Amino acid sequence: MTAALGVRRVRVPFRVPFETAAGTWAARESLLVEIRSEEGARGIGEAPIDASLRTADLTGFVQQLLEGPGEGVPDHVRHAFASGLGGAVLDLAPPPEPVAAAIRAGVGVNATIPVDGIDETVVAAAAAVGAGYRTLKLKASATERANTLVDRVRAVRQAVGPRVAIRLDANGSWELEGALERLRLLEPIGIQYVEQPLPIGARGGAAALREATGVPIAADEAVTSPETAITLVEHGAADVLVVKLARVGGPGAAAAISAVAAEAGVPVVISSLFETGFGLAAAVACAAALPDVDGWPAAERDHGLATAGVLVHDLLLEPLVIADGRIRAPFAAGSGGLGVVVDEAAVDRYAVDDA
Repeated sequence: MTAALGVRRVRVPFRVPFETAAGTWAARESLLVEIRSEEGARGIGEAPIDASLRTADLTGFVQQLLEGPGEGVPDHVRHAFASGLGGAVLDLAPPPEPVAAAIRAGVGVNATIPVDGIDETVVAAAAAVGAGYRTLKLKASATERANTLVDRVRAVRQAVGPRVAIRLDANGSWELEGALERLRLLEPIGIQYVEQPLPIGARGGAAALREATGVPIAADEAVTSPETAITLVEHGAADVLVVKLARVGGPGAAAAISAVAAEAGVPVVISSLFETGFGLAAAVACAAALPDVDGWPAAERDHGLATAGVLVHDLLLEPLVIADGRIRAPFAAGSGGLGVVVDEAAVDRYAVDDA
């Protein structure tokens, strides 16, 4: 039984603005959701939010969700809050073995390489491989010409060799004809998959890409709920589903998606929305519990969770441990089921009360 629930808004700046095809990130705004049991145990989860939302409006939305169905609450707020609450529950109530052991062991992660020139991309890729990463995710953009993109990816492949997996992430910024051109040129290089090459509503186009090229297609932004995930699988629109907890509705929704996808032979990869350490710790726990899929066991998948370093602080007393291409929680004294401990001073420093 829980005796109390608290919600606090934080804004943590990025070390350097992070550019993607979908826009530039300057700060991570989140609600920290805390629950306490009657015995005094504590769990904390994270709900990433849109920076444009006023705190007063968010307070009203949370109240609606706590008191009833919250019919007037936007889906993105509903899903984010469910994710924060679900993370807090995981933190409050440690999972049973063998999931707990898998969380302590951690999961594989990819290194993310931003859009940049060829030389800069190669240097960043080589450094990541040198640090132990076995999977690289190269960001792509709508403005980068097809030949330039191919030259950049080919240069990375030549630098890191054939055993390192390379992913591309277009953030839904390509149109169908341009995507076909790019992927056909990229086929000989060997790409593990390309994330969201087309806008989120283009399921038919994604299915056509799968048939027309040898590059596997991953749905990312299009995966907004268990229902949309099922639709993508049924339409043959994805070889892989990339799941972000706050986008789909939290750990429970992610588990439902992975179960349905696994039955169809479609693997799930867990990724971040640039959360602080709390959101990432919950995502690691979910990634550790994914089911196997023929041809790609869960233990061999690398996830998009090595992102805490882009923020000036992760709000943890001890950071998540990233070594040899894997991420795990530190499980220091005082940690809960997610293995992390809040840095109260940092939360106070980045708290937002007047947005």
